[in-house]
Amino acid sequence: MGARAMVAVARPDGRYDCYHSQWGGEHLDRLVAWAWDDGVPPDLVDPEPVHTAVPADRVLARIDSRGYEALVAVAVDGAVEAYLVCRPGIETGRPTGTGAATAGTRDDAAASFVRDAAVLVPWTDAAAAARIRRFSRTAKEILGDAVDAGLLSAWLATAYLAVRLTRHPDVRSEIIWLPLGGATVG
Repeated sequence: MGARAMVAVARPDGRYDCYHSQWGGEHLDRLVAWAWDDGVPPDLVDPEPVHTAVPADRVLARIDSRGYEALVAVAVDGAVEAYLVCRPGIETGRPTGTGAATAGTRDDAAASFVRDAAVLVPWTDAAAAARIRRFSRTAKEILGDAVDAGLLSAWLATAYLAVRLTRHPDVRSEIIWLPLGGATVG
């Protein structure tokens, strides 16, 4: 599958063209350092956008948190910000509470949150990204065991992991929650 990244390049009209990068998640340092006046880097980013003229408030809704590991946002002036896409949802062997019996209930909303929750964590460098990913994997395993043992709910474990990500020593600024179900941000 690769370490895929979405690259959102701002246009002068305030909209974004979004590109796919198969290996960009492993090479965020190269994407951040690229001189974007020269166009997209041909060895890292597909030449044709996957989405064009996306309004700024819809860019985050275009990120498939199961398919992308990173987001690179390029401003009109060439300033670049990179983010790791982290899914704090806790996977367990316990039933999720989805189905006809729980549709529209608090249990259904909690299951949706656990299944779909995703955050953007600001990327600073490759070493910090590796530490954040390792922390997230380890915490998810431990919290998953606690949920399986009935010590806490998957919803609470997911929310706890998201809070712990914001307090990780390598996270220098606030995380950004991705919209659930493609909702508009803003």
